[in-house]
Amino acid sequence: MSSKEDIYKTVQPPIETRPPNARRNNADGPLDSIDTDALERFKIREICEGWPTYRDAAEWENYRSMFHDDAYIATSWSQGPVDNFIESSKKAFAAQKEGMFYILHRVTGQTVDLQGDRAVSKMKVTITCRANIDGKEMDNEADCRFFFLLEKRNGRWGVVFYTLLFDKDKMVEVNPSNGGFEIPEHEVAEYPAGYKYLCWCEAKVGKPPKMDLNAHGPERDILYAKCKDWLEGREVRPNLTGHDIIEY
Repeated sequence: MSSKEDIYKTVQPPIETRPPNARRNNADGPLDSIDTDALERFKIREICEGWPTYRDAAEWENYRSMFHDDAYIATSWSQGPVDNFIESSKKAFAAQKEGMFYILHRVTGQTVDLQGDRAVSKMKVTITCRANIDGKEMDNEADCRFFFLLEKRNGRWGVVFYTLLFDKDKMVEVNPSNGGFEIPEHEVAEYPAGYKYLCWCEAKVGKPPKMDLNAHGPERDILYAKCKDWLEGREVRPNLTGHDIIEY
């Protein structure tokens, strides 16, 4: 097993994955005129913040408005077109008795890289997921980063690709008076460091997790490179964080 010193390794992304021509803040913005780039970045932030506010409340029509029709979503538990993801989410909301049945999101920050008619938003989020494991309520809390790849088509911004990377997570028993809940460490150790308890939990309830969403693994640099490709007008296809082929 990796030591505590390196399983959460955080180093600067390769400099060649940074899009040098993207506008990302007001450091070099105009001082004496309307900053149209800042307005566009605001529009993009408003769209992306719909993920936690719309999805957590099951506002499906509002949630769908964030995406272009060909949008692709890759989470730990579901990968595919946006309409498939919405239908899977509806089914999960309707079955809130067993397994992982209640998911909420807390947004703690967001940045936007803008280049022409394309943009990438990186959003810091904590996902809280209430689960029923062996008759006990547990909370999985995962700190992660959402990645939205957007495009402006016919004057309208919309998400084309979405995925995420996990930084760290934990499991907490909702009612500590139940005497504690044992999670075999050797089982958890089989999963990526950034979301090892979430992976264990998903596998426990019959949802094999996607294994290449670790913020401390090689998938991070793969994703950053694809974000750069996206901003610079090149084709991007799933898998966004690895090399396996996904039908799209």
